[in-house]
Amino acid sequence: MTNDSPSGLADILFSDKNSTKREIKKVHYEMDDMDGPKHKITNPMLFAKGREVLGNIISKRMKTSGGTDIDWLVEHNGGFMIFELKTFHDDRIVVSRAQMSAYERLYENLPRCHVLFMGHDDIDFKDLNDPVWLFEMRDWKSGKIPHVEDNLVDPAYGDSKIIGYKVERDFMELVNVKTLRDKIDQIWESFENKH
Repeated sequence: MTNDSPSGLADILFSDKNSTKREIKKVHYEMDDMDGPKHKITNPMLFAKGREVLGNIISKRMKTSGGTDIDWLVEHNGGFMIFELKTFHDDRIVVSRAQMSAYERLYENLPRCHVLFMGHDDIDFKDLNDPVWLFEMRDWKSGKIPHVEDNLVDPAYGDSKIIGYKVERDFMELVNVKTLRDKIDQIWESFENKH
């Protein structure tokens, strides 16, 4: 096997012998007080208890299955930002079909809606220089992100198999935490202009 042979799904589907691996620009950002979190869970035990209680609504005796979640939803001046955070496993994230379907409906029906999918290697988003990979729903809808659907097992969903989509790291935009924050602020500022 030569170095030019495909090594993953991304290479097979969209091989370009002249392309090079994308890298984050070698700028180093220093943290200051303004880079601390704006919102904190003031009572983590109460927050965890609320999540646990919510999980108790659906019991084994019921026909209804469990649900999916939205990691972050922000509304500002009638515009919406929705974030979905995923940890990479084998250089890919997994989004269940149910979750993607819900995000597609929200994107189609909410005005000025941005859905951002963020993949990371189990970081805490405190270091401005840490890498994050992302794509937006518009990338998904346009076909820029391949729709690779399968029966999947992913640690984020426990031991059970789900029907969902595998999105490889190579198809996502590589940024750092600082650039991600700037992008989120740009979307927020676009909501300031009510059109």
